[in-house]
Amino acid sequence: MTASTGQGSGIREVGGSILHVKELAAMTAWYGELFGMPIREIGPDQPFYAFDMEGGVDLMLDDHRFAENQGKHPICMFKTADIGRTREWVVRSGIPIVLDMQRPHDGLAYFNVLDSEGNALMIVQSDWVNLDPARPMRGDHPIRNRVQSIVVPVTDLKRATEWYARLLGQAIKPERQDGGPIYWFDLEGGTGLLLDDNRQHLGWEKFPTFMLNARDIREAYRFATDRGVRTLTEIEFDHHFFAADPEGNSFIVCL
Repeated sequence: MTASTGQGSGIREVGGSILHVKELAAMTAWYGELFGMPIREIGPDQPFYAFDMEGGVDLMLDDHRFAENQGKHPICMFKTADIGRTREWVVRSGIPIVLDMQRPHDGLAYFNVLDSEGNALMIVQSDWVNLDPARPMRGDHPIRNRVQSIVVPVTDLKRATEWYARLLGQAIKPERQDGGPIYWFDLEGGTGLLLDDNRQHLGWEKFPTFMLNARDIREAYRFATDRGVRTLTEIEFDHHFFAADPEGNSFIVCL
């Protein structure tokens, strides 16, 4: 990606994590239990289910039944207030567009790109607001309905850090560059972006692409194990643990 002119991409926050699933109804029920959230009815032709998470960064489960020929499915979505200007910046910057502009209805537009590591990302502009979002049935649920960070698997941490710094219009902070395996960006809205070169997780089937928030990490770990959630690690550094859903998608739970 080459240097850009003007005001940059216009992207300053994420809109959600997108998780590709095979069995939409079953996986929606599983995550609903994990978050302690009631589930809305899923229509027979509905290919996705979006959990209304705290902070406005949703978790979307998508079986991509209508997108089988689109290649890689996006792992997350980034928000922009002017998608036309953002697309122009993407084109000037030489970023590959793998799904060009889609406008399924008024108030929604999106397109997909590839990052420097080959991950597909969705860039979206939407004016839709859910006036009646679902919330956990108890306020002290051990695993909160909040996406703490979007996690992006990378193979070259330096290259990825430079790529996302330009996309987000941020300067790279040298104190966060200690040789890896991670680098993180603070974004508007409170949900961060974590780049992880996964050098410590090479034996895993799928790398995590999102991080959930816990009120108490030990309580969250007990809650997960008591309900048969497959944990991939024990609690590390009194801060986090890794787990997987029934389809093998891994995620992080942290303070």
